[in-house]
Amino acid sequence: MIKSFGLVFVLIEKGALYTPLKKSINVFYTRFLITLPMSTASAPSQKNHMISPISEKGGQSRQQVHIFLNLTFTITITMSPPPNHLIIVCGHAIWLGGPENGWDESEWLIEPYKKGETPTFIAHIKAGLEELAKDDRAVLMFSGGPTRPETRLSEAQSYYNLALANSFFDLSPSSPSAAPFSDRIFLEGRALDSYYNILFSLTHYWRVVHPQHPQHAWPERITIVSHAFKQSRLVDGHCAAIFGSNSSLGLGERVRFVGINPPGVGGDGVVERDKESNEKKEAMQGVQLALGQWAEDPHGVGEELAGKRRARNCWGVDQRLFLSEEERRSSGVETRLLEDGSEVLVDGEKPRPWAR
Repeated sequence: MIKSFGLVFVLIEKGALYTPLKKSINVFYTRFLITLPMSTASAPSQKNHMISPISEKGGQSRQQVHIFLNLTFTITITMSPPPNHLIIVCGHAIWLGGPENGWDESEWLIEPYKKGETPTFIAHIKAGLEELAKDDRAVLMFSGGPTRPETRLSEAQSYYNLALANSFFDLSPSSPSAAPFSDRIFLEGRALDSYYNILFSLTHYWRVVHPQHPQHAWPERITIVSHAFKQSRLVDGHCAAIFGSNSSLGLGERVRFVGINPPGVGGDGVVERDKESNEKKEAMQGVQLALGQWAEDPHGVGEELAGKRRARNCWGVDQRLFLSEEERRSSGVETRLLEDGSEVLVDGEKPRPWAR
């Protein structure tokens, strides 16, 4: 009979027992050594026990019992299905950071005609996170390059910084089994216009997902978050050009649009209130002009649209779709390089990989 003792657990062996399940793995078996120092004890007879003498001062001795305890237990890990839904939040400005977490317009770099629009940019960020929270198989891409000479910070990075500063607006899943937002949000920091917001986001999705899920390398669905008055340009124009005429499904089945306009701007881009600045009215007129330019030049390779991108590229950001020839071949996307170093899609008879 043990009158007094202390326990010491020593891990001496562990291993894994895998089962041939596709969506779960069972692990581990573990063997512990339990040591019981004893003042008086009856010698155990089980073969998993061992007694060893311990010498003490004064010539007295006591015994130590070693008990080998075999434990087998199972942990089931559920393997999440691969992502299949790309959410794109198009950047329109750069948040520099600050104590108001974006709610003070002085913390933003914006053009004069965008005065009063920063709450709309925050609404875009929040809308993207809301879409992400609805779908466990979605990933969110903040898209936009470093378009201002005052900072190398990209629109994409600044949007993520704002989301993080606002604790993802308390939309991040609380369930321990759900992947945190930080693992499902990616930054596309090279786009210099709305066409490349979509195209660069697609290729970056492939770059992120393909190594882990080569059979699911392209998204089955796309959700775009931007100004409502840009829906026609982004969906009917850019997506139609990027998906091509050989897409296996119509755009309505593949593309969803979430539009949130700035204050005082209608769904068609017309300024609703007379008190809006002339700068904003001129900017909205420019939007209508750009719609016609994109209709004539769907991939934006002509001097007018490509020239606008070059003018915004104040930091010389790489405008290739793929960063190596090996990556390009592996993607299966047909492209060509322009003299200015940018890379564009080639229209052909075969459907593009993301349109199959």
